[in-house]
Amino acid sequence: MTQAPAQVTAHPALESRQRMKDGTELLVRTWLPAPDTGEPRGTVILVHGMAEHSGRYPHVAKVLTDLGLRVRAFDLRGHGKSGGPRMALDAPDNYLTDLAEILDAAVAEWSEMPFVLGHSMGGLIVARFATARIRPVRGVLLSSPALRVKLPPGTGIVRGILSAIAPKLPVPNPVDPAKLSHDPSIGAAYRVDPLVQKTISASLLEFMLNAITQAQQDAARLEAPMLLMAGGSDTIVDPSGSRDFYANAPEDLRTLAWFESGYHEIFNEAQPMRGEVFGKMTEWLASRI
Repeated sequence: MTQAPAQVTAHPALESRQRMKDGTELLVRTWLPAPDTGEPRGTVILVHGMAEHSGRYPHVAKVLTDLGLRVRAFDLRGHGKSGGPRMALDAPDNYLTDLAEILDAAVAEWSEMPFVLGHSMGGLIVARFATARIRPVRGVLLSSPALRVKLPPGTGIVRGILSAIAPKLPVPNPVDPAKLSHDPSIGAAYRVDPLVQKTISASLLEFMLNAITQAQQDAARLEAPMLLMAGGSDTIVDPSGSRDFYANAPEDLRTLAWFESGYHEIFNEAQPMRGEVFGKMTEWLASRI
């Protein structure tokens, strides 16, 4: 498994499995603050990006648990150690209903409304979840959300054909690992990580494109405070989507942290930027807990 940068955790994740209503089992990781820090100050549900897995986030969990927050992450269905067809959806709203079930279980366990943090496609899922008001949340944190994507010429035709005849057919994952971070060790680890998926499918692309359209249309329906963090030099997703979503979100709820030279994985960026990203996130959360 890949080691994330600065991966030093006081205690490892507790791993469990949660069965969704359709029978699919998802791997769940939980990080708790150190026992000597007093009562937890809140909970963060973390949603990872397309093709990756929640095991790439212990360094993010460390920043959050150091603030006194519990962190619950899970491998999306079809990803990592979770069940389900690889990188394909059985129903268009699978990712949204799964997040609702994960969140409901956390609320039942800890009796409090959580923050929700999503990266890349996870950021899109969280943005769609929050603007559709599927569940109330304490706050929304988006890292390089996939709120616009640049598709190669001809993709629309291929998408239409595959969606009609083979929605789950695996096609190569277009992510260029060299463009994830200015830290070359990140792309190198991503390439050899056995839990990183090497394909996508028309069903997953269809979800993303529909969710992007709907989330952008519904940005004004956001009800929770939002921190949107994005890199201006991101080529994996189009950062102009973040600018537009932010512009249309309620003015009194939105905060933008823009890193002009940042690539896609801002939590994995080379220093000093990575520290600046975590600093912004810590500052924003600290003022709300």
